[in-house]
This record gives sequence, structure tokens and C-alpha cells, in this order.
Amino acid sequence: MSLPLNPALVATPCSITSPAQARLWVERFARPQGFSPYAWNTTKRIAMEVWKCHFAGRQFARTLNFMHPLFYQMIRTPEGLPLVPESCMRGFI
Repeated sequence: MSLPLNPALVATPCSITSPAQARLWVERFARPQGFSPYAWNTTKRIAMEVWKCHFAGRQFARTLNFMHPLFYQMIRTPEGLPLVPESCMRGFI
């Protein structure tokens, strides 16, 4: 299943304009207590995949199911818009 990008992003400029800036954005989130380093690195890697799809203008080709709440912040712009429509994310809180 592929997830479409958020159409609202077309009309609203994002302050993150490159994969390098997206990586800095994702890396600013601290690993939650109780999360193993491996699980946290995997979570950040998936967030970067979403950002890369955003920059390439293509759909995200995986599902987003029941991720940690910080993950959903990682795939939002600093302006607060999600890269993937919230209706496409199972388990979004």
C-alpha cells in the first residue's frame, strides 16, 4: 500500500527544504525512555524515508502503523503540517 503525500503541503511552504535539513529535524528528537537504540534508529530511518518521498514528490510505499508519538512529530513540518495525511496513519494519536 502506498500513502499519498499531504496535498496541503503544496499550498503551504515548508521551512525544511533539503534532506540534510530533514535529517537535522529528525535527529533533534531524543530517544524515549524504554526504547532500544535499535528501535529508535529504525523509527528515525522510517521518518527519513517519508521525508525523502516528500522531496521526490512520490508516495510513501509502506504503512505507518502504531508508531511512537514522537515519530508522528518527526514526519511533520516545523510549521505543523504532516507529510502524510493523518487519515492514512493507523494508530495516530
